[in-house]
Amino acid sequence: MKLYRPKEPLGHLVGEDRAGGLLLFPAAPRGWSKRIAWQGTRRQLEELSPLEGRGTGWPGAIGGKPRKTTASVHTVSVRVTTEERDLWQSAAGERRLSDWVRDSLNDIAAAAARRGKPKP
Repeated sequence: MKLYRPKEPLGHLVGEDRAGGLLLFPAAPRGWSKRIAWQGTRRQLEELSPLEGRGTGWPGAIGGKPRKTTASVHTVSVRVTTEERDLWQSAAGERRLSDWVRDSLNDIAAAAARRGKPKP
């Protein structure tokens, strides 16, 4: 299976499915679930490494999900209400909730550090 980058629309990929059909999908986490038929020709596409499809759900991706940093060795749990979780998931959009929470907390911690807040 091959993976391509179209000239238009930006932020999308074109991947072959198992039957050899070309499908356009967002180059984002779980983007493959939003795939539609590619209406162009192969000449309009730039071939990519299957590694570029990691994390999108494209079945031809190699190497698993990409990570920004090394895997965490610690787990933090937070008890939340159903309403809080639904609100957070809505704010996270297409991102995994755990990634959104981690990034949001890191942003808050960095802002506190810039203001000179002491660590507890």
